[in-house]
Amino acid sequence: MKMQFAEPAYLCSNKSKKEMKRIAFTVWLTVVSMMAMATHLPDVEGTVVDEQGQPLEFVNVVLLSEGDSAFVQGATTDATGHFLIKTPENHGVLKVTSVGYKTTFANTHTFGGRVVLKDDAKMLQEVTVKGSLPKTKLTGNSMVTAIQGTVLEKSGSAKEMLSKVPGMTLKGDALEVLGKGTPIYYINGRKMQNADELTRLRSEEIKEVEVITNPGAQYDATVTAVVRIKTIRRQGNGFGFDLTANSQNDLRYGYWDGSSTLNMRYRYKAFELFGMMNGWKHDQMNDSAPHQWSYYRSGDQLTGIDQNTRLLNHWTGKGLDWNVGFNLQLAENHTVGMRIEQHKNYDSGYDAWQKTYMTKMIVGKPDSKEETNNVTEEQLHEHYPYNWEGNAFYNGKVGKLNIDLNIDFLTNKKEENGDIQESVNLENNTMTSDSKTTNQMFADKLVLGYPVWKGMLQVGSEMSRVTRRSFYQITMDGVPTTDSKVKENSIAAFVEYACQIPKVGSVSAGLRYEHVGFDYKDRINNDNSLERYTNDLFPSFSWANQWGAVQTSLSYSMKTQRPNYWMLNEAVIYINPYSLQTGDPKLKNAKTHSIGANARWKWLNLMANYERTDDALTQWSYIYNDKGVMLIKNRNLDVPVRSVSVFLTASSTWGCYSPSWTVGMRKFDMKQTLADPREASGVRTVHYNRPLFVANLNNVFRLPHKWQLESYLYFQRKGDCMNFRLTNNICNLGFVVQKCWLKNDALCLRVTVDDVLQRTRQKVNMDCGYYTLNQNSAQSNHRLNISLRYSFNASGSKYKGTGAGKEAAGRMAQ
Repeated sequence: MKMQFAEPAYLCSNKSKKEMKRIAFTVWLTVVSMMAMATHLPDVEGTVVDEQGQPLEFVNVVLLSEGDSAFVQGATTDATGHFLIKTPENHGVLKVTSVGYKTTFANTHTFGGRVVLKDDAKMLQEVTVKGSLPKTKLTGNSMVTAIQGTVLEKSGSAKEMLSKVPGMTLKGDALEVLGKGTPIYYINGRKMQNADELTRLRSEEIKEVEVITNPGAQYDATVTAVVRIKTIRRQGNGFGFDLTANSQNDLRYGYWDGSSTLNMRYRYKAFELFGMMNGWKHDQMNDSAPHQWSYYRSGDQLTGIDQNTRLLNHWTGKGLDWNVGFNLQLAENHTVGMRIEQHKNYDSGYDAWQKTYMTKMIVGKPDSKEETNNVTEEQLHEHYPYNWEGNAFYNGKVGKLNIDLNIDFLTNKKEENGDIQESVNLENNTMTSDSKTTNQMFADKLVLGYPVWKGMLQVGSEMSRVTRRSFYQITMDGVPTTDSKVKENSIAAFVEYACQIPKVGSVSAGLRYEHVGFDYKDRINNDNSLERYTNDLFPSFSWANQWGAVQTSLSYSMKTQRPNYWMLNEAVIYINPYSLQTGDPKLKNAKTHSIGANARWKWLNLMANYERTDDALTQWSYIYNDKGVMLIKNRNLDVPVRSVSVFLTASSTWGCYSPSWTVGMRKFDMKQTLADPREASGVRTVHYNRPLFVANLNNVFRLPHKWQLESYLYFQRKGDCMNFRLTNNICNLGFVVQKCWLKNDALCLRVTVDDVLQRTRQKVNMDCGYYTLNQNSAQSNHRLNISLRYSFNASGSKYKGTGAGKEAAGRMAQ
């Protein structure tokens, strides 16, 4: 049944605060010194914007000599549109080029530090008609893919589009970065908090997508992959809106999910007001069949317990999400904004039914066999008294100094009440459960950027303060009531420098310092309370260069994985009659070293990655008593986990047909020595090294009269994933039909059939030595999805908030 998630937050000592002040002062002296050095170097710098005054990234700027137009030096604009060319010849002619814009020339003495690029109408028209292949550029630790004007812009939702972007795949119902797992998302610089935004955002609104496979120092050390989405900034004042209705019909169980989203915008000169309302309903089923074996020794006797279970979980709920915000450009280089959002749930919860056949027997003694039949029904009701989040930002430039400030808050409360009916060998038992969880978070992040030598120096800090309270009780013998409070304070400082070196390429190096204070207080038994502090440094490095038609990049980063808050809570929580869950506040943070390499030639892209993780976090099962009850908790593995991944992507266009195929594999390597009472020595060794082979095949056919046909196939071969063994192949085949009408495709209908072959059932084996689990589970993936969208005076949001404290917020949400 459902696992209950627990909680924490963090505390920072006075000693650590003094230490942070010393570190911040040292960093500031370094920055000031480098700035002073920079003032003595001749340079040519400026900003490139479009006709609406919006900064343009990845624009090529070349300095040519005035006499013979010979190449002198070049640079590429950053996310703020800024470029810097360092050269003894700081005079000449600038040649500014970018796909979709007319080439522009400007004299270094008269251009005034600002270059405006105009749309190339002819080129854009050709791109639109042909539906060209999306172009991908390697930039050290990331891949930037253009979406606007390519076959990807007609992919339906952002979620559907992202599954076709190089470096990404859709695994089941979740998007992943190949070889890196689940990323965090930014939309126009604002951190995405709700995964439903990817369903609400349309592919037609997206300009480009950046997939960062080894995030640098400015990102939290727990972040292993980042996807940054930049939407199209359209011209014009006035009112605009778009309305989308979605229907998901479960073809296996007959359930229905639906949602309707309204986005509204009003613009007048430098002011923008925007808002969103999304009403939703979900009705989903999960069918699983876990088979468990456990063994324990009492004296000379070895007892074995065999449990065969059928479990059905049915989740239901409906709710309303809304947000409102504004942007205001105070001056040419100064923008402020604020956004507030509420999530309201109504009538949420789940019903669960479970039937278990248990056999207990002393090994070698058939007469000792005991059999038990158990049927359990549970109803859980969820209530959210409040759930708010907000963001405010300032983005500006003072002289050469870029400033990016974000302030975030989050507060919510969740209450759950459960009614449980058990029948064991026809004897009935009734229980009730009650839990309450509250979260509060406040965070801020400041990033300063200044041009130094041939590149950009960034320094910044990030702080988050989290408080989490949790209470749980159940009327079940042997499970105590728990009441805890966790505080966590996190302080980080980072420095990162990126530059373009002739004949060497783009180079970036960074260092991040993080101090985390953790205070766990057990309100019932103070002996279980715990305080701990960690101080860590996380380096990162990336390099990229182009050799003719071949783009190459290398990157390195050190990351950490902190336990989610529910993993740290010692509350013993009821899952089902034979499974309890608890946490461990003594869990350590996992540390991962990652090395990545990328190469791209025309329509081929090769990705490779190596990782080593120490103190990896994983789920484990322990024998709780001699009645077959298992206690599930997380632990740190005592051996390193190594993995290597290689993926090859081929994308091309032939007439109306545009395929994008990815094939590759990920191979883990780990050995474990497990305690097993069945062995004469009491232990045995398990080796996890079977590779997981993956194929992701996307095909798009663009037909006349705005028709589009698509097919996609995801295949994963059985293999090992850390200390879990996937024992079956997975195949997801789907088809899409899309038709658009009106000018600029303002009205669009999209119909998708997913999991046509119904082969997404997953079988997993977990081996703990004295305990093994084989689980066969199926979710509601066989669905008919219908989406209808209408846009009026559509335009993308200018909101530039990037968010702060995202790692802490993410751990609370899980």
